[in-house]
Amino acid sequence: MLLLYIVLSIITAYVFIESPILGFFFYVFLMYSVYINLKKFVFMLTFTSVCLLSIYFVSQLDKTIQTDNLYYFVIDDYKYYKDQTHYIVHSDKGKYELYVTEDDLLPISTRCYGDIEINEIVEERNFIKRDAFENLHINQLAGRIYLDNFHGLSCSKHQPNLSQKINQIRSIYINKILNITEHDYKFDMLTLSIGNKSYIEADFFDALQKLGIYHLYVISGTHVAFLSGVVIFILRCFKLSRVTIKLILIAVLLCFFFLNFFSPSVLRATFMGIMLLVTSLFKRKPYLTIISLSALVQIVFNPWVMYHAGFQLSYMTTLFIVLCRPILAQYKNFTQLILITIICELSTIVIVLLQFNEISLSGLILNIFFVPLFSFLVFPSVIIFNVLSFVYFPEFLNELYHNFYTYLKYLIDQIAQAFKHRIPIKNLHDVSTILLIAISYKLILHCLSKEVFKVGIATVLIIIILYFNAQNYKDNFTLTMVDVSQGDAFILRDHRENKTVLIDTGGRFSDQENAIPLSEKNILPYLKEAGLGKIDLLIISHLDIDHSGEAGHILEKLEVSNILINSEDEKFGEWVSGLSEEKKEKIIDSRNIKEFSIGNIKFQQLLTDTELLDSNNQSIVLKVFMDQYSVLFTGDISVDREESLLKEDFNLQSDILKVSHHGSDTSTSQEFLSRVSPKISLISAGVNNRYKHPHQEVVDNLSESIIYNTQESGMVEFKIKDDTICIRQKLRVDKACLEK
Repeated sequence: MLLLYIVLSIITAYVFIESPILGFFFYVFLMYSVYINLKKFVFMLTFTSVCLLSIYFVSQLDKTIQTDNLYYFVIDDYKYYKDQTHYIVHSDKGKYELYVTEDDLLPISTRCYGDIEINEIVEERNFIKRDAFENLHINQLAGRIYLDNFHGLSCSKHQPNLSQKINQIRSIYINKILNITEHDYKFDMLTLSIGNKSYIEADFFDALQKLGIYHLYVISGTHVAFLSGVVIFILRCFKLSRVTIKLILIAVLLCFFFLNFFSPSVLRATFMGIMLLVTSLFKRKPYLTIISLSALVQIVFNPWVMYHAGFQLSYMTTLFIVLCRPILAQYKNFTQLILITIICELSTIVIVLLQFNEISLSGLILNIFFVPLFSFLVFPSVIIFNVLSFVYFPEFLNELYHNFYTYLKYLIDQIAQAFKHRIPIKNLHDVSTILLIAISYKLILHCLSKEVFKVGIATVLIIIILYFNAQNYKDNFTLTMVDVSQGDAFILRDHRENKTVLIDTGGRFSDQENAIPLSEKNILPYLKEAGLGKIDLLIISHLDIDHSGEAGHILEKLEVSNILINSEDEKFGEWVSGLSEEKKEKIIDSRNIKEFSIGNIKFQQLLTDTELLDSNNQSIVLKVFMDQYSVLFTGDISVDREESLLKEDFNLQSDILKVSHHGSDTSTSQEFLSRVSPKISLISAGVNNRYKHPHQEVVDNLSESIIYNTQESGMVEFKIKDDTICIRQKLRVDKACLEK
């Protein structure tokens, strides 16, 4: 119990650093629990000291990443993907991920000398949780290295150390499995055997997450428990003594651990399994002490692991299962399995919401279906495959495995596409988090005691809390300039009517088939963290890649009600040919509409003849009204199109101007600016872009307005209510509120 409270004190420190209000709640709860269970004031003082010391040490965590060049590195391991293999290397400055274009692999333990440049880690430029620095620290990496080849480096093989020898064994095993069959199920075998998540394709990964069964497809406590059960069953057939069986099982778990990646779930499950076996030799099973010691070892080994979602989820579920053991013992095996699944789902509600901003509609039911399926079919097939791979693997089994895993993945994909499994949830307020923690705890107790009415009340309370958490009572509208590097993307939100408009999507040219779409790094996570899973209107100003390149991916990922686009755009025919018939039906030709509203956001299209112009000058030009503020969106129009607008009888005066063509001197003439007379000017341009945008001439022309440039500000949010607008910038701490 003492060790558990020490771990909880450390966890409280982490929470306090991220949110003082939430941290104080955890501290009060911890001290109350200490007083109730230990009934000694001195213990409260002790754990208060532990909390304070932990807060200090957590606040001192080094958040910098090494960027100085290296003069050598040593290859420790390979990182396998379906189509390529990278390296894990170390130097005197830390561990690095090495990406090399050439195909020939250098052996593990190879040492290379030369002037080696570390890739610069870019600070997150949008208001989203994703953090490249934190991700590197969690994975204990000091940075990443990108090389075309090893030319220019002096490389030679050295004698491997123990860790490298283990990695060589794992590499031999991986290549053995890869060469057994040409069918893709070999990648599933490796994922399920050694936890190599890199083999999971993006679409299938999404399907697993949608169904809430991702934990079944990578190494977790479930796999370790099943492996232990199989080993015990086999050893009992040889009529060995209990002590001998336990010693052999300890050896098997140690081998299993060293052949797997050092993930939190593997360390927790194997460490706990080994410690329970060791203590059982002395007729003791101190579950809470073992789980606490396991967590403490990981935190000491890597303080950043506390931010790892897998660490949080695995320890939370294990702790609740251990605490609920007396109640679970009253039920039979299958009922226990269902109850454990329920505990795992309910105990992690808050963590899932904080980490992933979504709540599952089907996770509980699907886990009740898939946990037995994996336990009685998938896991046994993996063990049989691994055994036969080193003995004799007949061709009929090869085809059987191919068909089984093809249909399994097809089943998962079909269920994932059948209906909406998950709802995006807005970032939780501290008060909402505290209430959800308390209610989810009570919900678990009500489920275990079969109090159906109380389960219903708790569920309704959770829904009510999430509903009020999603509301924005402070603002009427939000205009967001997303940092998509060299490109445009603007999000308009009407909070009163819950309507969302996306103007342009950003985009970049890439010939890499497996490259992560740009919108996965900015627009989509931002919308998800805002609790938005639907776009009421997608406006594509014109079809240059930097404005429309992510449209296809966004249409696949989100529900989009309508698409406004200029059908006379010279690139329209090619673009629309790539859409499904269902998506084509959502297209509205901008030439056929002049004024329209989405909720309380009013749009006025400033039409001129664009039939003979290029794509930039065919941009849709919109004047948007939100409360007392007007915004002029100009796409990438040039001075020629500006002159056409000036000749028409349009009221161009606007409070905010989206500066055309990322601040190029081909646009934004003095005459045009004098008519628009903006108080605020928005420039979306990439850092160190090859076009040198924005051009100094344009910046000088805009000197009478307040300029917000994504190069300097990153993402910028404009909160509007009546005659007040408040501005928040990602890369600048200064905030401002202006009145009309």
